[in-house]
Amino acid sequence: MFTITIEDQNGQVADTFSFDHGAYVVGRLETCDVVLPSASVSREHARISVQDGRCYIEDLGSANGVVVDGQRVVQQRDLGTASQIRIGDYYLYLEFKRSARMKQLNVLSTLFIDSGNEHHKLVRINDAFAGEEFSLSEVENTIGRTDENFILLSDASISRRHAIVARHGDLYSVVDCGSSNGTRLNGKAVQSQQALSAGDRVEFGNLEFVFVEGNATINPADYAQRSGGSAMTTYAGMAVVVVLGLVVGAAGVFTLVKMSGDEPAVDLSAPAMPTLEDQIAKHVADGRTQLELGNWDAALAAASEALALAPQHDDARQLREQVDVEREAAATLAQGELLSEEGRHEEARELLLSLPQGSIARDRAQTTLGHLNRTIAYNLRSDASRLFNSRRGADPKAAHDKLVEALAVLPGDEESLALLQDVETHLRKKRIAFEAYAPAP
Repeated sequence: MFTITIEDQNGQVADTFSFDHGAYVVGRLETCDVVLPSASVSREHARISVQDGRCYIEDLGSANGVVVDGQRVVQQRDLGTASQIRIGDYYLYLEFKRSARMKQLNVLSTLFIDSGNEHHKLVRINDAFAGEEFSLSEVENTIGRTDENFILLSDASISRRHAIVARHGDLYSVVDCGSSNGTRLNGKAVQSQQALSAGDRVEFGNLEFVFVEGNATINPADYAQRSGGSAMTTYAGMAVVVVLGLVVGAAGVFTLVKMSGDEPAVDLSAPAMPTLEDQIAKHVADGRTQLELGNWDAALAAASEALALAPQHDDARQLREQVDVEREAAATLAQGELLSEEGRHEEARELLLSLPQGSIARDRAQTTLGHLNRTIAYNLRSDASRLFNSRRGADPKAAHDKLVEALAVLPGDEESLALLQDVETHLRKKRIAFEAYAPAP
């Protein structure tokens, strides 16, 4: 059984309630399940729910956000068995207590474990802050330089919204958010969503981490030695190079002496000079790599080098054009994400939908667009429910319009479809003219 104790602005206990299933909306509207009457609380601020025996909280696009144990909730947060929740001026304290019947049956004896160990984590290595740990407890753990992110990294190489580590049950993945200095997984640039495995090294800009299970103990010095190597190894390597150099040099002298009689010496080991097409292909490949990393100037320089060799080369011209498109699209993506963080959801969605199809920025915007679509559809559905169920001033026709709008944003949403069916049944019964909803083909 979960119990929430609500503490008001004066530090007084305002209410206490317990639950073991269901979902509860917290906000300042009287129609909410938990009403917090304060201007600092949004109309429908958050939702607390129980899923598979665990308790979660979700920010419903509130203006002032939801903070759990000192960390802002980006989307949905697992509350574990005890948490402090701040919503506006209020503090909510959640606690899980096992009932006597549960203790006798021992049903949930292994379900609830310490929240610090149940999630994987990132451990910082190879710098002055080596050993710092970040638990990946969010469904989407955003990483960036500003405090709107779940994981705040104050470093010049980190973008405002740099990357996301997403949790899918027991599985994790990482995706770069169009950062300036890129994200790398085991030394390779992250160009799309990639799965994480325990022991993987993840670099955000100039900062390096190791991804491990929540209960793992990491000694950062082990990783520093692994990446740097010992002095003895370095000297041994240098010795091998010197010996090989002497052997190759001697072989070359022998060959020249042997061939100096009748014919000029030909060094068959010398590499062939790269062709013009090879040089262009290398510049284009380098440019595309820099494009993926968001290094616009370096990508433009590579394209210019290729065009200097062949001004009409198709791949080089396409790269040059793509740099301009991606630079502008990245600025649009950053503006859209900023609007989303400010709670201006409709403006953010319209801006992100304007990103060019096939662009890197468009691909990276999908996570934010998904969040915006769910938030906007939820708000429209909530407005429709209020208009339909209100005891005073009910307007089922307006509710119908809201639901059609919600389904345009989030097609196939089951909750909106179920409410729409009830509204249309009511409209037919009352003989109110309306245009029946027809999903887009």
